[in-house]
This record gives sequence, C-alpha cells and structure tokens, in this order.
Amino acid sequence: MVSKYSLSFVMLIWMTACAQPEPAVETSDVKIYEGGKGRIVDIVADGNMAVIRHDEIPGFMMGMTMTFGLREDSIRSAVQPNDSIHFDVAFDGIDSWISKVTVITEE
Repeated sequence: MVSKYSLSFVMLIWMTACAQPEPAVETSDVKIYEGGKGRIVDIVADGNMAVIRHDEIPGFMMGMTMTFGLREDSIRSAVQPNDSIHFDVAFDGIDSWISKVTVITEE
C-alpha cells in the first residue's frame, strides 16, 4: 500500500522534472577602475587585446604586466606598442578591458 506521503513525494518529483527551466538573467554589473598608468608592450589577438605593463590600478590590482581587452574601435586605433598611456579598466567579474585611454605624449 502506498502512503499519502509517498504519493506526495512522487508528485513533487514529477512536477519538478516537468517544470520549464528559468531563463538566465543577464546583469550588467561592470565596475570602472580609474587611474591606470602604463606602457603598451604588445597588441595581440588581431588587435583585440593589449599587453600592458602598468602601475598599481587603485582599488583593482597591484602593478604588473597583463593582457586587457580592447573592445572599442576608437581605443584599438589610438594605441600601439611602446605607447605610454593613462587608462580606465572595466571589470565585470570575469573579464577586464580598457574602457578609456589617453596616450601620453612625451615632449
């Protein structure tokens, strides 16, 4: 004999298995870190990334050499290897990319 609790459990499992999955919710939690300063070491990945030797980026990371994405055409066309730059970094929790750049002209 099947108890009412067993039947309820079976019904719960069946309803869960038949339920449609919830759609993924996309968020745009992007944080901007200002005040980066460094030098472009190389442009890689068909111009979509730059290797930058940078000083500490306040609130984000210590100074190091690393790769950042170059998502905007205007930024890609503005920089080249050996340029000294001031820049902002956008970070979405997974990827980081240059969101603003100023090439420092040495006089």
